[in-house]
Amino acid sequence: MNIKVAKTVNEHFAREEMTRYERLAATIEESIRNGIWLAGEKLPSIRAMSRAENVSPATVVEAYELLRSRGVIEAKDRSGFYVASVSVPLLSVPKVAPGFVKPVSFAADDLIYALRQAAHDLRVFPFGAATPLPDFYPNKAVARCIAQVMRDEPAIIGEYRFPPGSLELRQQLAKRYSAMGVRAIADAYVTTAGAIDALGMALSSVAAPGEVVAVETPGYFGILQLVRSLGYKILEIPLDAERGLTPDRFEKAWQKSNGKIKALITVANYSNPLGTLVSDEDKKALVKLAQEYGVVIIEDDVYGDLGFNGVRPLPLKTFDNDDTVILCGSFSKSISPALRVGYACSKKYASDIILHKTARSSGVSALMEDALALYLKSGNYERHLRKLRRDYQTLIAQYTQSILSLFPSGTRVSRPEGGFILWVQLPKNVDSRVLQARALEKNISIAPGSIFSLSHNDYASFMRINCAIPWSSQAQKALGVLAKLVKDMV
Repeated sequence: MNIKVAKTVNEHFAREEMTRYERLAATIEESIRNGIWLAGEKLPSIRAMSRAENVSPATVVEAYELLRSRGVIEAKDRSGFYVASVSVPLLSVPKVAPGFVKPVSFAADDLIYALRQAAHDLRVFPFGAATPLPDFYPNKAVARCIAQVMRDEPAIIGEYRFPPGSLELRQQLAKRYSAMGVRAIADAYVTTAGAIDALGMALSSVAAPGEVVAVETPGYFGILQLVRSLGYKILEIPLDAERGLTPDRFEKAWQKSNGKIKALITVANYSNPLGTLVSDEDKKALVKLAQEYGVVIIEDDVYGDLGFNGVRPLPLKTFDNDDTVILCGSFSKSISPALRVGYACSKKYASDIILHKTARSSGVSALMEDALALYLKSGNYERHLRKLRRDYQTLIAQYTQSILSLFPSGTRVSRPEGGFILWVQLPKNVDSRVLQARALEKNISIAPGSIFSLSHNDYASFMRINCAIPWSSQAQKALGVLAKLVKDMV
């Protein structure tokens, strides 16, 4: 399937999945984004919108209510609906040039340890960890799949599952990505113990310790720890706050390294923590540059299924004709982190990845692999994603609106196009490392910005907030406490 056809198929299924009121809401929101309706402007009445869009008044009411719940519009008694006056100013990017990381800058481990420990404490409100609360996982469906595997294959409890892993699961993965234009059969996939495990195996297959590996900044601290632990020379590439990793920034990084970058790790679809989505045009250009430079791109697609507009973005691997991209991912953000099943995809490097996986472990859980394969095969995943995307989009809007109204002047937030996390820029004199400590004293966790770069001072006044938490009075109270702590620091 070519790229154009894959994109058309994705858009078709997205339209089929959305209800009439969701499609209308998306149309209205796009018009607001494009400036057709401005902040504070009154929207057409329910009857007028019904006639204009050829839908029922009930559909307009549901669309308006959905947009109101997201904070996009607001209702005024006996007056109608208006475009919300709250605007989301663009983040300022503190760093514009790529740079090598100095060994003395590896000092965030204590902050990361505190963050991870807080995630296990039920008394702590979990803004810090990028892990959805159990409410957002298909727990009952996954439990049924595990139970069915145990009934059908009781001997699986004593089975080692060696690499490359379950054929059935790898076929399911190949089928899913084939619909996105990825030309790879099941034999190109290797299952792993989560996405980080997949990234580590991929890295070890293409680069030796001491060689240059490029990473994004701000970028997920787990990836930064991984690259550091494997002994690579690290080059950080700052992301564009709206476009993510751009071809221009990749070119500058290549020049900075004197042509010595061996591998690039990137999250093109909804990066963590910015939530940026790289355009198809930029993806195509990035893959082309990597082919010219001889750089292997290791793509983490863990957030790819969580786009707000319902159209599944294409991975970089779709634009890859020369096995320049190793596609990695897992379902830890959408199905279950406890399954601990990830994957790496590359026909060229599959055998090397298998060797590294075999050397480091005995494979992954056969029970969890088969349960995941069964769940994907059931067809329930797409229905689950439809609700999940809508929930996350609504929560992002609610948390954004609340942060901008509660926190002091100068606070800014990211404008993610998918996922469930916000990157918050605090006033300049607020150190989020100090904020993390003070918030923990109030039983609230945050992720301080310093851990998202190995050059820690660049993001000292930033923090990451997990929004995959049901909107409630408790959530609003926790945000209020955070806001007061920040005001006191200002």
